[in-house]
Amino acid sequence: MNLKCRLILEDYRKQRDDFVKLGDTVHVMLSDMVKELGLTVLAVEHRVKEERSLAGKLERKGDSYNTLEDITDILGCRVICFLSDEIDQIGQKVEERFVVDWENSSDKRALIKEDAFGYLSLHYICSLPFGDKWPDEICGKKFEIQIRTILQHAWSAIHHDIGYKSDFGVPREIKRQFARLAGLLELADDEFVRARDNMVGYTEDIRQRIITDDAEDVSINMISLNEYVLHNQKMQSIIREIAAIAGAEIREIDPESYIPQLAFLGIKKLGDIEIMIKENYELAMKLAKKALSAAGLDIVSSSVALRFLCRAELLNKNYDYDKIVEFLKISLGTKEKAERQAKYLLKQKQEC
Repeated sequence: MNLKCRLILEDYRKQRDDFVKLGDTVHVMLSDMVKELGLTVLAVEHRVKEERSLAGKLERKGDSYNTLEDITDILGCRVICFLSDEIDQIGQKVEERFVVDWENSSDKRALIKEDAFGYLSLHYICSLPFGDKWPDEICGKKFEIQIRTILQHAWSAIHHDIGYKSDFGVPREIKRQFARLAGLLELADDEFVRARDNMVGYTEDIRQRIITDDAEDVSINMISLNEYVLHNQKMQSIIREIAAIAGAEIREIDPESYIPQLAFLGIKKLGDIEIMIKENYELAMKLAKKALSAAGLDIVSSSVALRFLCRAELLNKNYDYDKIVEFLKISLGTKEKAERQAKYLLKQKQEC
């Protein structure tokens, strides 16, 4: 290793602790950006290059660098998101919060080649500005931020492990195989975005139909049932009444676990729930009062109305003991617990 490279390494040793501090700061900033956007990501990562790794880079490419400042990936940060359109949302925040070295940054997605899927990440070279709230020793130091999807990340990792890094010397059939795989992964990224958009559109449509009382023929699924519980006026009224009995606050939870219970009762459409409310409201409220008036609960779930409506349905439709046990096993898991609850429920019917 020549003198210039040894001096770069010495400078690295002196500044490594500053890069560690910088990495911790940038990690927190990136995590906060993701939260501000309301996104869920797979990971926010960072690493400071080890001395051995830097020495190897200098051995290979030492002529390209004159000082430590010329090496922009001493600190590398990465955000791995689930959907490809989230890359631009996070990228916009990066551009707002950091000083971006545009000359050395690149949108790899604009350099698409037949086998370039693994390098479609958005890459920024950034630094923190002087004169803000950060210590001077970590400001002005350049670092890399990569933003990529989970599929891009997986491809890049496999690509790297296999060692397929250039066209030279790679058999044609293997190149074509990689190209096909790259295309499939890129298509999958696009389809995940479409699936998300379709889910959002479906949810909004169902919500509007529930609000306008036009959802009787909507099949019960995890989206439609959740929207019904949250936005149907009758259901919301019953939930508030039950919460008042207990003197408790309401916590919103996903009612998906009630789908098999409703199916057991033959309730398959939202209109069936409307009928269940009409036929079982009075008994459901009596059951709720007996169960909750002295329970001392601080919180009840938003699915509490379904709980008592389903139990009232069992009693009003005269389900026998064995059927009630079978129903209760869906949520309670064991036959022993279901049998105890079934006896208690039948006793409540006599008292009501």
